[in-house]
Amino acid sequence: MRFASGQEQATRAADASDRACASDASALLAHLPRATWLAPVAVFGGAASSGAAFARPGWMLTLAMAMLLSLAWVGVWSTIASVNWSAPLSLWQRWTQGAPLRTLPYTQPDSDAAYVSLRIGQLVNWLERELLPRYGAILLLGLMGLAIMIVLAAALGPAATLLAIGVICLAQVAVVACRGDGAPNAFLEGATVVGLPMLLGAATFAPVTPDVWLVSVAMAIASAGIRAGAPRMRNAGYVLAILAATLTRQPIGAFALAVLWAPQLILNLPRNNYGWLAIGLLAFAVVRAAAG
Repeated sequence: MRFASGQEQATRAADASDRACASDASALLAHLPRATWLAPVAVFGGAASSGAAFARPGWMLTLAMAMLLSLAWVGVWSTIASVNWSAPLSLWQRWTQGAPLRTLPYTQPDSDAAYVSLRIGQLVNWLERELLPRYGAILLLGLMGLAIMIVLAAALGPAATLLAIGVICLAQVAVVACRGDGAPNAFLEGATVVGLPMLLGAATFAPVTPDVWLVSVAMAIASAGIRAGAPRMRNAGYVLAILAATLTRQPIGAFALAVLWAPQLILNLPRNNYGWLAIGLLAFAVVRAAAG
């Protein structure tokens, strides 16, 4: 019988660690929205539409921080709203394993204190055996994203802080609406990934104007339509964006959005056409900045 050498054992341990890390990374990526990449694009579009971004000293660093903030809050959103938390919580309700903690002096059997001690011991056992092994990496993502959110939002100012708080509130609403089953509302996801990042980009450099507000809402609706595979919702978003640009005296921006929306409407392009949405958002931003 040949025993493995110390080097072979170290190699196997390293391979096992690499596989575990790859599995954790796959689990994290699986819960992110398909359109996560749209968040920094929307931030750039909002910044460009403000008309003041590129004239500000140090704008590149500020814009990079805003983009990173948008990615961080998508990660926090995914941790809260896109994970099926109902499954482990349902298991916890039936969990009976685990020894009670050391009881306090003079604690009587079958008393409330004894029951609390037992449940805390079961909670620790549930955390160690069920929650952390299965969801530890996802929770780590959420904590890292939350830490990044706090730092960057504080650095970018009150507007970024309010928007970051809004994202966390939307995530809570999404959890309540879907009862924690990991299938959040498409519009709330669109607002998190597209609408609020666009507002973040604009508010970071200048006060947000009504047309940017309305177009950000419209882009969130269009994104929700793409996410849900609902062409009517997607088209409603584009119509609202065109009307918003028209009513706020941005005819060239409305024309650019219409030109980019028409092929999707006429050719009935596939539902997963986030690329067209990104191009439309950027086209509106560039045209508005040029006209502004």
